[in-house]
Amino acid sequence: MPTWDQPVQTGAVGASVGGGAAAAMGASLNSKAVDSMASEAKEMLKSAKSGGFRVSEDAAQPIRKVLKQFATEVEEMSRDLVLLTQVQPALGAHEYGKKVAEFQRRATTVDPTSPARVLGALHKVLLDADQALDIAVKKYRESEESAASSINSKQV
Repeated sequence: MPTWDQPVQTGAVGASVGGGAAAAMGASLNSKAVDSMASEAKEMLKSAKSGGFRVSEDAAQPIRKVLKQFATEVEEMSRDLVLLTQVQPALGAHEYGKKVAEFQRRATTVDPTSPARVLGALHKVLLDADQALDIAVKKYRESEESAASSINSKQV
């Protein structure tokens, strides 16, 4: 079972988080990609719960920081998107304009592959990955404490 205790080096990706990296990432996502990520995040969570991997707090901290920043940005984008769809587009009061406006609203927020749904699923992926790292840190700590306890009991 692998363990990681080296801090992660942050570079261009970490530096761009505050500058709309989630927006750039969101532009290239679709429901298929997020479904795949969700599956992987669930496996990561399952592995962490079973002790399949452990990670030191020093190594996990920068990753968790980025995950939380992305989650916040994704949540804000999702909220902005919902607000945007609450404003009726100026397409006219005629029947065709109303149909196009309703289609736009459904395509943006309601349909299973809509940006709003994809962003919601991405938010869940980010939270699951963060939870997996939290569990892995706890497992790492337990392992360290167990090893220290074992050494201390043999020295007495």
